[in-house]
This record gives sequence, C-alpha cells and structure tokens, in this order.
Amino acid sequence: MLDLLKKKWRLENNYTYVCDQFKSMRQDLTVQHIKNEFTVNVYEIHARIALEKGDLGEYNQCQTQLRALYSQNLGGHPMEFMAYRILYFIHTRNRTAINDALADLTPADKLDPAVKHALDVRSALALGNYHKFFQLYLDTPNMGAYLMDMFVDRERLAALACICKVYKPEVKIRFITEELGFESDEQAARFILDHAPEDLLQEKPDGVKLLTGKAGQVFEVAKAEAHKVVDIKGQI
Repeated sequence: MLDLLKKKWRLENNYTYVCDQFKSMRQDLTVQHIKNEFTVNVYEIHARIALEKGDLGEYNQCQTQLRALYSQNLGGHPMEFMAYRILYFIHTRNRTAINDALADLTPADKLDPAVKHALDVRSALALGNYHKFFQLYLDTPNMGAYLMDMFVDRERLAALACICKVYKPEVKIRFITEELGFESDEQAARFILDHAPEDLLQEKPDGVKLLTGKAGQVFEVAKAEAHKVVDIKGQI
C-alpha cells in the first residue's frame, strides 16, 4: 500500500487524494496501537510529501508524532527530521523552540550533515552573514530547500537593505544575483521590482544597476513587513 501511494504521488501528483489516504493509514495505526518501523515510515513519507506541497499544518502533525516515535528508537531518519525542525523554527522565528531543539542535540547529532547545515543556517542569520546564508540555501540537503524557500525571500529583503547601506550609490544586478542566490539576473530584477519602484533599476553602459542610495528606505520597510511574526496552525 505504501509503495503504491508513493508511486501514485510521483505519477499523478494528486495531493488531496494521497493526503487523505495517508491520514486514513495513520488513523488505522493509531486505533490499532501499532508503533513500529512501518509506522515511522508512514509518518516520514507523509511529512515529506506535505513539505513538498507546502502544507505545514499536515507536516506539523506528522513531525509531532515522529518526535514521539523516534524517542522509542523505532528506526527511521531522526536527524533528517531534526534538521527540518530547526529550519521550520527559523521560518517561524520561534527562538524558544530553536533553543529547546538545540538543547536536545548531542555532540554526535551536531555532526550529522543535515543537522549541521541547519545549525549553520541559524548561525549565518544570527550573525547577519548573508553571503554564507545564500551559499547554504543553494546547497540544502534532503528536502530542507522546501522549508528554506518559505523564508528565503524574507532574508533577501533583509540582505538588500544591508547591501543598500554598504554599497552606494549603486550596485550591479549581477552582484545581487550572485550574492542572494537568484537563478538569473532577470529573476533578481523581478524580485526587486516586486518591492521597489521601477526607476530604482537603471540600465547603465556596464549593465543594469540598483540605485542603492535611493533604495535603502524602500527595502528597510519591506524587510520590517516581511519579518512580522509567522503564525501557522499545528505549530510544534
């Protein structure tokens, strides 16, 4: 049944159907008090699919159950999901929860590549090291990129506010593309124009440039708006 559902998801991408089937399986396992490696597998797969679809409510329900199952040493991938927890709390900017998660980590846990990556993301943001943050964003293990995608634009706005302070009166769009992990200059320009007036991007003889001297306040306001508290149902 599990392999069939995974195959159906890959082929048809019908999230509503697959989600309902997984919820039904989870309910059966709960009613029958079945807690084993198969149970862990069901919750892990459902959590990954929910992440892929950006369904944080469903993901949180799975993650909550997985924490309890992992504590019983029933197998699975606890370090992968610990990394997701940390990235999720970075997304929601829940410092208390991050500190609680860190307190649960052993020295060996911190050496796990996925957990280390998540801790490095936290550290880069705490230090305002946007260069490091976007390098980590482009090299995220497992399915962590789906979580980072949820807060990368917020951090791009913060980085642009910072760039506008440091680099005046203008900066090449290519620099922004490379520093902030955009796929192309066009994508970077579109992002800027989603938040700033068109006249702040100008075509110069040596390429398109952002007029940082004038754009600073625009991105400070956008950054403040983007950093308002995130509230998500089923939060863990």
